[in-house]
Amino acid sequence: MKRILLLAALLGLVMLAFSAPLGLLPFETSESRIDRPLLEQMNSGDQEIPFIVMFKPGFIPSEDDLEEDGAVVDHCYHLIHGASARGSAEAVRKVAGEEWAESLHLDGRVSVAQPDQSLAVGEPVCPSQQVNASGLWQQGINGSGVIVAVIDSGIDKNHPDLAGRIVGEKNFVEGEDTTDDLLGHGTMCAGIIAGSGAASGGRYRGVAPMASLLNVRVIASDGNGRVSDIIAGIEWALDNNAQILSLSLAGLNLGETNPPVTMAADNAMEAGVVVCVAAGNNG
Repeated sequence: MKRILLLAALLGLVMLAFSAPLGLLPFETSESRIDRPLLEQMNSGDQEIPFIVMFKPGFIPSEDDLEEDGAVVDHCYHLIHGASARGSAEAVRKVAGEEWAESLHLDGRVSVAQPDQSLAVGEPVCPSQQVNASGLWQQGINGSGVIVAVIDSGIDKNHPDLAGRIVGEKNFVEGEDTTDDLLGHGTMCAGIIAGSGAASGGRYRGVAPMASLLNVRVIASDGNGRVSDIIAGIEWALDNNAQILSLSLAGLNLGETNPPVTMAADNAMEAGVVVCVAAGNNG
């Protein structure tokens, strides 16, 4: 009997010697928490990998917990139960092995789809005319009292069509400390939504010309942005009383392929916010 107990004790010591550190799972186990795009990025040799970690219910890890694993935290969210960070492949592995980590996702890129002006023929199209918005204007339905968040490349505050329409603004683009539109896409979307038509003598008005706008800049001057900033932008828009979100972005891919931003959009809708996302640009 003593020999059996001694053998069991020795086996226990051997198992402890080859087990993962306390609180961390072996990578073979924690790898199932990492989505395929993030795994591919980890194997690419990149020194700094952007990712989003979703926390398990009941766990609220601190920034220090992530930083102890070698990650640099960019956003801690309250709209979704998670955070965005960046770090080496080893840091991602360590985070994935934490007991509080539910899933890890690549913080992928999104962009805006710019129209090919060479294909334009005939007179410019006015969206408000296409949807017969004037019929609603005659009934007093013109966007008055409604706040729309344009989560895009920024808004040109000096455009005559948008004078007095912007009631709040925030920049989430790293390395570009401005809310101005350096691309033009966000201003275009804002004009379609709430343009007064002042620049065209009233001819080209937005569908809701009396709506107020939140300028949420998440797309850089090169036309690209990150999912983590989109989520932060949605969160900020809700915190600032947005009733409608405009997300005219390419590559957002709401659904099972992108759980964090999908959850952010779902939570916004559950809060009573209308979420408008671009679809069908590529056919």
